[in-house]
Amino acid sequence: ECRLRGKGRSGKPRGRSSICANYIARDTRRLGATIDVEHSHVRFLGNLVLNLWDCGGQDTFMENYFTSQRDNIFRNVEVLIYVFDVESRELEKDMHYYQSCLEAILQNSPD
Repeated sequence: ECRLRGKGRSGKPRGRSSICANYIARDTRRLGATIDVEHSHVRFLGNLVLNLWDCGGQDTFMENYFTSQRDNIFRNVEVLIYVFDVESRELEKDMHYYQSCLEAILQNSPD
């Protein structure tokens, strides 16, 4: 399973739509923010299926992922795509969330 993570307004729904729905970049501008978690299942190369979880990046959701939803959000993760907002003025906070994601994956997805 793949988790798409990052701070709010960093562009995760755009990336997910480009991967899963074959949107071209300019068509993704109209997409809104992810509320909580959105799941997508993409079939490729015949019978392979990518289970993609787009996790909302607003602070409220992020804190919830690390506390009450930790076991669910970080279990069975095989790939993490972490999206950074290059214009963010909160780099230290962004790096803290990224580090917390890595630690949670190591604890909950040991394989």
